[in-house]
Amino acid sequence: MTATSAPIRLATLAFFLSPFLCGTRLTARAYSIDPSPNNHPAAPNSSHRINNSDSPQHEPLSTRRHALSSLFSASTAAAVIPLLPTFYSSPSNALPATSTPNPTGLAAKLSARDPSLLKNRLFNLPPSPQIYPPFLRGTWDVSLQFSGFLFPSSSLSKQTLLADTSIPGFQKCSIASLADVGKESITTYRMTIDETTGLEDRKVALKGSLNGFLGYDAVREVIYDGNAGGNPNRIGIDFVPNRTRNANRIELFCNGRESELVTYESQQQSKELPQSKQQAMLLPGGKIFLNSEYIRQVTFSLSQEFGVARQVSGNYAHFWTWKGNDSDPERIEGNLLTAAYLDAQDPLFFEEPSKPVVVYAHNLIGRKVVV
Repeated sequence: MTATSAPIRLATLAFFLSPFLCGTRLTARAYSIDPSPNNHPAAPNSSHRINNSDSPQHEPLSTRRHALSSLFSASTAAAVIPLLPTFYSSPSNALPATSTPNPTGLAAKLSARDPSLLKNRLFNLPPSPQIYPPFLRGTWDVSLQFSGFLFPSSSLSKQTLLADTSIPGFQKCSIASLADVGKESITTYRMTIDETTGLEDRKVALKGSLNGFLGYDAVREVIYDGNAGGNPNRIGIDFVPNRTRNANRIELFCNGRESELVTYESQQQSKELPQSKQQAMLLPGGKIFLNSEYIRQVTFSLSQEFGVARQVSGNYAHFWTWKGNDSDPERIEGNLLTAAYLDAQDPLFFEEPSKPVVVYAHNLIGRKVVV
């Protein structure tokens, strides 16, 4: 990206740095936040959560559907919590950018606030592995919490979709890195990105997030050789046998990746204040890194037919936004949007073949670990 003096306005940054989800509609107003490092959205009421039992037995579909209906019909279940500090609450403020989003890139796609742009990518050349920028490299303890959801489809009603339990996120482990969507408590995991290569240790991250969401040591092994010159687009996950509902093994196939880095300079809050106060209120510069990954997941588990494994396929995409702060390089903030799509074998597929039918949001906070 070439340097430019054109500003990135708050309306754009507010989307990058915060989930856009509120109940079942998009929101476009400006937000503010308490910049406390412990700030997280309030968890949904316990009566709205998905069944979270650790029993290896399959739960009745009627119970799962009832729990999902309660979760997604609650207007308080989706909290919109941005990551901008309180002094950016005015939409007239702008951050001077040292680089602007590519007009056809990931940042532009997300800033449009239109979930129909988050279309699935099924037929692509094999993508190269994700290389992370220097401000994200190192080892981080990441806390993650559910913060919202959206049913964006204009072709299928929410009631119709809730009856389709094959949609990713509607059953445990149907989204590998978010194994229990709607979980009330904060989930923590470790993210390690090599200081030299910029490659993430996918084994550590996936095992940590899966065990964290499920609340016990569920994963026996994560099989991945992408960082050693192998295939960066396939990951196998073996579970401890007969311990986890809905999954004995998961295979992940990546069909596409995108990424974009936006940087901005420091800025004073107001030129109307005395010079001494202006210096005290200098806003730190930083970087915003956006990346996406389009996944096809195949989950194998026990079935009612002896000797035949149950196999379920699902398609979804993750859209991460990470914000670094030049004044505090030991802390990062971000959010994760996950778009779930219908599988080609789903009877409803031709009603919504490429656009997401559900979008989930999670807030992220990372603290650097000295190792």
